[in-house]
Amino acid sequence: MVHMSDARLSALAALALAFISTLIAFSTPYWLASDRRYYGAEFDKLGLWETCFRSIKNPYDFLYFKYYSGCRWVFSYEYSDGQTNLRDFLLPAFFVATQTLFTLGFVFLLLAAIGVLAIQLCFVIDKEMYAMRALSIIMFLSALFCTTACIIFGIKGDDRDWMPDPEHNYLSWSFALAVVGCFFQWVSSILFWVENRILVKKETKQHHSNSFDMEATSGRH
Repeated sequence: MVHMSDARLSALAALALAFISTLIAFSTPYWLASDRRYYGAEFDKLGLWETCFRSIKNPYDFLYFKYYSGCRWVFSYEYSDGQTNLRDFLLPAFFVATQTLFTLGFVFLLLAAIGVLAIQLCFVIDKEMYAMRALSIIMFLSALFCTTACIIFGIKGDDRDWMPDPEHNYLSWSFALAVVGCFFQWVSSILFWVENRILVKKETKQHHSNSFDMEATSGRH
C-alpha cells in the first residue's frame, strides 16, 4: 500500500465530504422552504431543479386561469403552457445564475473525484506533484463557482419580490449543505496544494541528494 501524507489523507477526506454534501444539495428541493406552521402559504419548498407549491397562480394571470400545486421539475411543460407562463416567474436571472454556477462547480467537483480515483486506484504517475497541483486547481474552481452560487442565492433567494409570503420563507437545509460543501471544497483545494508543495520539496531534496552522491563518486575516482 502506498504511503500517503497527512495532508493528502485530509484532502481526500475533505473532498469526500464536499462531494456528499454538494451532491445532496444539488439534488434535493430544500434550498428555500415555507414555515409549515403558516397554513395559508401558497409556496412549499424548492431546490435547484424542483418546485413544490400548495396552491399558486401565475402573478401575471389576472383571470385566475390556473393554479399549481404539488412538486414539479422547474422545466416542466406545465409551467410554460402558453396561457399562463409561470416559468418566467420561477426562473429569474439570479436563480438561473445560481443553477448554472452551482452546476459548473459540481462538474469540477466530479472531475476531481474521478481524478482522485484514477490516481489512487488505476494509474502510476511519475510526477505526482503535477497531479496534486491539477487537483488543487480543479477544486479551487469548484469552490469558486459553488461559493458564488451560494452567495447569490443567499442574497436573493428570500427576496420579497420572488416567492409569495416571503416573511414565512427561510433558507433550508439543502442550502446549508451547499454551504458546507463549499467549505470543504476550499479546504480540499488548500490541502491538495500543500501536498503539492510537500512533493516538490521531496523532489528537490532527492535531486540534491543524487547530485551530491554523483559528486562524491566522481571524487573517489
